[in-house]
Amino acid sequence: MLRFLIVYFFLINIVTLITFGIDKRLAQQKRNRVQESSLILLSALGGAAGGLAAMYLFRHKTKHAKFFLGLPALLLIHLMIAFLIIF
Repeated sequence: MLRFLIVYFFLINIVTLITFGIDKRLAQQKRNRVQESSLILLSALGGAAGGLAAMYLFRHKTKHAKFFLGLPALLLIHLMIAFLIIF
């Protein structure tokens, strides 16, 4: 179970980081974007660390309160859940 969770969190964070990067690229090219609800969903499903890293790596969504406040909150929730599962 623990091994599955580690692999899951690793993969969902990589996918979230890449998706934020794709959205940034699409924004620069003024093309159709990834929906904010999709970015939030990926973050809520365990990708908050990847989303937070992408925000600062790509300087993307840093002025949107639902991202700069929501992602750290989701990350804290994910860390608390992981702590409860491990201990």
